Amino acid sequence: MTVTPLRYGLNEADGTIGPRLLACDPPGGARVVEVFGDAATADHIAVVVPGNGHHLGNYFTSTEAHSPRSRGQLLLRTMQEIAPESRSAVVVWLGYHSPPEWYNAITNVPAYAGAQDLANLTHYLPRAAHLTLIGHSYGSTVAGLALASARAEDYVALGSAGMGAVRRSELGTGTRLWAAYGETDRIRLVPRVRVGRLGLGRGPLELGATRFGTGDIPGHCGYYAEGSESLLNIARIALGRYDEVTTALVSTRRRSSLTTSARPTELEAAA
Repeated sequence: MTVTPLRYGLNEADGTIGPRLLACDPPGGARVVEVFGDAATADHIAVVVPGNGHHLGNYFTSTEAHSPRSRGQLLLRTMQEIAPESRSAVVVWLGYHSPPEWYNAITNVPAYAGAQDLANLTHYLPRAAHLTLIGHSYGSTVAGLALASARAEDYVALGSAGMGAVRRSELGTGTRLWAAYGETDRIRLVPRVRVGRLGLGRGPLELGATRFGTGDIPGHCGYYAEGSESLLNIARIALGRYDEVTTALVSTRRRSSLTTSARPTELEAAA
């Protein structure tokens, strides 16, 4: 898959009368990158990478609570509530051609095609800011593939079916890896392999990520549920407040055999 590289630059909108875009395809295209808050002066910047089913055509019109824009705005509010003394910003990066349906996501081609544009964004954003990449579902594959050439202090994988890699060394060095799996998220059952253009690689827990608590969130799309332990932990990581992050052991009340530590269980390692 060949795509035109994104060119980043803040548009003329000031954020009060319209969206603040860092990049956007022409009408009929698929990609859009929007910032909430002032990224130029932020102490902490979180970059949200959505999964399949999202594109420019539904980005501004979707009113669902799990839409990328809603998630970005909610994460920024949560970061500001936790640390009002800090300057925070959130970038929603839909800078790749997201697979339209979950069954299209068995191929890693769109992830490879978009990974370098995501890495380029991390170098465009101010170097003084603490930067966190947050990939949900297929977005975690895109972000995982970007890590080798990206600048990020932290990486958070939410409901990941695979990081695009089969070895930790493929993810570069210097980035803390975090991961979350809700108790009712069946993504954990997806086989984690990579053979050529098929498969999304190994899961984040297999590659050394620390697992954090999610609380009682619903299914595969509940990681940003308002007020949830999952959302609070994502915000804490994005703010660098690591000692406040709760582990899966503390938060999980059911299926304790699957979540007794931050390391992968036998079931997860085999999935």
